[in-house]
Amino acid sequence: MNYKQLYAQYFLQYKNVSKYVKNLKLQLKNIDELNEREVKRRISILYSICLDLKHTSEYLKLCERRDI
Repeated sequence: MNYKQLYAQYFLQYKNVSKYVKNLKLQLKNIDELNEREVKRRISILYSICLDLKHTSEYLKLCERRDI
């Protein structure tokens, strides 16, 4: 198994989702009250996905070190 390649893919996805969440947080400042709840819910879901990607990439990085 190529842990280095998997680590890089997960980390790239983490960075992309993280940027998207930051963008949503910025949009939250200029949004009306009706849509605020929906955007906050989306941020919450995406943030948990972001954390999962980050932790998985870190785990794969450790697996690569053990595999050598």
